[in-house]
Amino acid sequence: MQSRPVVLPGEKLIASKARPTSYSKKMNGTEWVSLERWGKLHKGWYGRIQKDDLTIHRLVVSGMRFDLLSRRRLITCQGMQIWMGFGPEMIGGHLFVHHLDIKKHLAPLAAGMPSLGRIAVIDAGHGKDNQGTRSVFNKAYEKYYVLDWALRLKPLLERKGWRVFLTRTADKSMSLTERVKFADKVNASLFISLHLNAASRPVRGLETYCIAPVGMPSHYTRGNPDPVSSKLPNNPWDAASFQLAARVHNQMLLKCRMTDRGVRRVRFMAVSKGQKRPAILVEGG
Repeated sequence: MQSRPVVLPGEKLIASKARPTSYSKKMNGTEWVSLERWGKLHKGWYGRIQKDDLTIHRLVVSGMRFDLLSRRRLITCQGMQIWMGFGPEMIGGHLFVHHLDIKKHLAPLAAGMPSLGRIAVIDAGHGKDNQGTRSVFNKAYEKYYVLDWALRLKPLLERKGWRVFLTRTADKSMSLTERVKFADKVNASLFISLHLNAASRPVRGLETYCIAPVGMPSHYTRGNPDPVSSKLPNNPWDAASFQLAARVHNQMLLKCRMTDRGVRRVRFMAVSKGQKRPAILVEGG
């Protein structure tokens, strides 16, 4: 079914231009894909929207609304923030998106959540001497909060038909490698690591992380190397990890009404990059 135009209050639809002549173009040896042509290929609607002083490039495909701005990595999907690998570029008056962002971000979101197995590992981050950050309210350590979070989450998922394993059920030390091996041992279908953000008092909100695909730079590195061309054990699950991250992130925003700091791609998180299954890390805060 062809998607219909979506124009929200306070927005104005800009008169359409002639469609771009090419589906994709090469720029500095890299393939860029026309957002409009890709959308049309998938029975989507594309339009340019004026809102205040911004020109928004909107694509509606498979019931999902994507809003993109030229040269900005941050896009929205159904109002949820997604950090892409590269800012879209205007080429010949039309918006083109890096081919990796089409393949690893837009296409998976338009496809919907894949069918996964029903074995979940919930990882309460930190533990014992690795205490994590401290609450600005009562000075309690992160390790206690995320353990409480995991213990509360387990029965909720079990009532939905999941088999749930926790990497820790008490305040104990557990290395990142041990957490990966634990997921292997129980043949987990997916892995979710729970953490809370460390930031100054004015900064708060939800971030959800998955591993960056080969060829895509991390959103940030925390001072770690970012070997963009290296393939990590989790990379075969790029699409499913991202779909899981977006689903969890969206539901937490809806249920908890947290500030949205986006779904992000990184390469340095050892507990995720060694996983051989869809894996995400949630930073509440």
